Amino acid sequence: MRAQNKLNTGCYYEAQYNYCKINFPRKKLAKKRQKKSKVNVFALLIACSILGAYGYYVCPYMFENFVRPLYFNRFLNRKLVFDSPVSYVNPKSAYIHNSYLFNTPLFIEPVSKSKDFTTIKMVGELSETKQKLLELFKKYPYLTPSVYVWEYSTGKGLEIRADEPYESASIIKIPIAFELMRLIDESQKTQNPIKLTDKRKYTNQYKTLGSGHLQYTKADVDYTLDYLANEMIAVSDNSATNMLLYEIGGMDSFNRAMRNIGLKTTSMGQWLPDLEGYNKITAREISEILYNINNPYYIPPKYKNVLKEYLGNTKNIHLLKEKLPPDTMVLHKTGNIATMLGDSGIIYTSTGKKYIVTILVKRPRNNYNARFLIQDASLIIYNDINKLN
Repeated sequence: MRAQNKLNTGCYYEAQYNYCKINFPRKKLAKKRQKKSKVNVFALLIACSILGAYGYYVCPYMFENFVRPLYFNRFLNRKLVFDSPVSYVNPKSAYIHNSYLFNTPLFIEPVSKSKDFTTIKMVGELSETKQKLLELFKKYPYLTPSVYVWEYSTGKGLEIRADEPYESASIIKIPIAFELMRLIDESQKTQNPIKLTDKRKYTNQYKTLGSGHLQYTKADVDYTLDYLANEMIAVSDNSATNMLLYEIGGMDSFNRAMRNIGLKTTSMGQWLPDLEGYNKITAREISEILYNINNPYYIPPKYKNVLKEYLGNTKNIHLLKEKLPPDTMVLHKTGNIATMLGDSGIIYTSTGKKYIVTILVKRPRNNYNARFLIQDASLIIYNDINKLN
């Protein structure tokens, strides 16, 4: 016989030996299994969420940016015909060079900054004028203006976000015109000098949309460099601009030239029209380019007057010039895309004052109030500078 322990531990005693048997309630085991099951379901849901997010966000990005370019472009572009000259593919086969000018390879020493280009030295601030502008800007909280002003006789000026990069729109045509004149002058030292009267053939490859009327004319017509440059500035012709940009060596040559003279932001990332805003400028850098129009070591005097003539022929007078006295001389270039409106130029007042002003405005898409802001700001600047002693 065996007797059960009164403590209910499941222990039994027999005559020869004893042993213990521990009984666990079945309810506790069932709860543990149910809890473990819930944990497994929760982990599965988290894993599915992570995999779903990876498939929805990461996989398309990886496909478009890595898989397609690496493995599918050779099929998508199989119909393209590579017809570039040998000099582009292997420049050393004909001539070793590290620069390009008017379709001629050149070998030049690399430079970090041109000593011929000078920067503006501001000796004082037009503080009252700046305060008036800031008050004006409060009326347009959804617009973001950038301003740079410098007056010649006193050396005073003002700046508001002057170093912030902005979309250039057609204002990029100012440095293109300057670089064209500089390279034409440099070409006089070579065996094949370039003149403004030289003609270039207008072909369909240069024809583009946007401003200007060359896009509506027939191709295979010769135009002088002088005519193209004037059309580029006066009516902001994009087709003429692309022809001149090709003449100075394209975007790479232009960007290299801007770095060589010390400009850090002014650059081109797209041929015109640049509706997306890949081309960049700052108010300060564009103003400094205009400042160097009187620098004989950067722009020869004979081309200085040509540039002033181009800038004086600008047809759009509804920004900086709109509210100024009718007889005010304004040498300028406007720029207009959906997200930016701007104007930059040299202005001569009725009292003989002369100043450089650049106003760029970031705006909601095609917001018309940017025009009123530039007009009012230009009038404030003009009136204050006109009163300077």
